[in-house]
Formats: sequence, structure tokens, C-alpha cells
Amino acid sequence: MRVVLVGASGTVGQAAKKGLSRHEIIAAGRSSGDVTVDLTSEESIRAMYQKVGKVDAVVATAGHVH
Repeated sequence: MRVVLVGASGTVGQAAKKGLSRHEIIAAGRSSGDVTVDLTSEESIRAMYQKVGKVDAVVATAGHVH
């Protein structure tokens, strides 16, 4: 499966990435990753989807853990 992993560089994102390792992971983050995305901007989210194309799943792990 092609999976967009939002927040891939964070603590939870890194754990999710390991768990999803048998899939094609497209890392998405605010300032790093295969594609950048600002989750507060609809335009940025649309641009991310246009860039990555068809995906089978989106996993969102962005946020504060502490």
C-alpha cells in the first residue's frame, strides 16, 4: 500500500513508520519529509495530495506528545 505518514519525523511518527515498514511510506511534515505540508492550510493540504498522487491510506501522527 502507498501510505502518507503525516508527522513522520516525530516520536509517534517514527514508531508508526517502523510498524508500516512493509508498505511504501510517503513521509509528510511541516519542514521535512518527502513532501511538506502545513496542516493549518487547506491550500497546502491540497498541494500535498496533488504532489503525492493516489494513496491507499493516510496516517496522521502530527502533534505534541508531552
